[in-house]
Amino acid sequence: MKSIIKTLLVSAASLSLMFSVNAGELTVNGTAKATYNSVVGAQADNGVGVTNELNFTASGEMDNGYTWSYSMELDPSTSGTEGNTTGDAPGSAINDDTQLSLTMNDYGTIKACVSECGNNKKYAFDHSAYTSMSDTGYSEGIVYPADEGSYASLQYHTPELPFGTTGSISYGQPKKDGQSGNATAAAGNSIEAYSLTTKPIDGLTLSGSYYNVKDYDDGITTEEQLEEGGAYGVSYSIGNISLGYGKSFKAPENTTATRTAGGTTVEYYENTGYSLAYAVNDELSVSYTREDSEANYQTSATVAYDVEMDSIQVAYSLGGATLSLARADYDNVGYAQNTEAQETIIAMSFAF
Repeated sequence: MKSIIKTLLVSAASLSLMFSVNAGELTVNGTAKATYNSVVGAQADNGVGVTNELNFTASGEMDNGYTWSYSMELDPSTSGTEGNTTGDAPGSAINDDTQLSLTMNDYGTIKACVSECGNNKKYAFDHSAYTSMSDTGYSEGIVYPADEGSYASLQYHTPELPFGTTGSISYGQPKKDGQSGNATAAAGNSIEAYSLTTKPIDGLTLSGSYYNVKDYDDGITTEEQLEEGGAYGVSYSIGNISLGYGKSFKAPENTTATRTAGGTTVEYYENTGYSLAYAVNDELSVSYTREDSEANYQTSATVAYDVEMDSIQVAYSLGGATLSLARADYDNVGYAQNTEAQETIIAMSFAF
């Protein structure tokens, strides 16, 4: 803990050596996307949606060659009460992701992030043509490891090292979305997180991440297991073919009270992913991805049912726009036996 904070503070102290900053530029970017989502196996009508998140970015260069960047995302809320005049109502624009970074050339980059800058490698294996289907609007119940992106964090990222290697170290505290400057820290658990990516040969990328949650001592709850987790992924591309394999783990926080539940308490989750993609030509790409999630209970005699997902996807570039079709089949949704669902997404997206 002390070494993490010391590293971050020493890096931040270099700010005192900056004498002047050139005026920066402000831009707005994002993806304009319309989707049609059909889910069989859930009590819901087919969904029509349009992306509503904008990313405002600013950047500039300092006289000593260091560069800085800032980004803020606006994402209208889907919760709240209609007609609410004293609080948030549905559609209220919320500043939910912010980050400020300083790139110090050969000394790496330091970042301050709120609800942003997660370095989790849980999807490092995924080559899906459209998106990771276990991360869409439909919840299949797979439990993944967390990361510092759910906190207000200070981070240090190394410059590029030999073999294209980069790493990061982070310390995060509880936060509120859009937490402003001069905010005081909230009471709650904190996180330490680490990540590493290397590219030893052309086409091969190896990635890994790990985190552990530091307990907030409220004097009431006794934890017999604190939360920790991590992930690793292997990705290889040759010609028009891309392959990926990855694992991720999460050991949830367990208290004395829940441990007595024995057979109903999960000790850790283990997720396995495979992905294969093929670029037919410059416009057309197809992919197949499989994920399997296993819940391991504290009592070995407890019967467990793995969540399984198979996804086939196609993406076609229309020149300035991309048309995608994705289908996923889920078995044992939420780790419940014989609970099945099928999800189909049609998407049209435009980058700006």
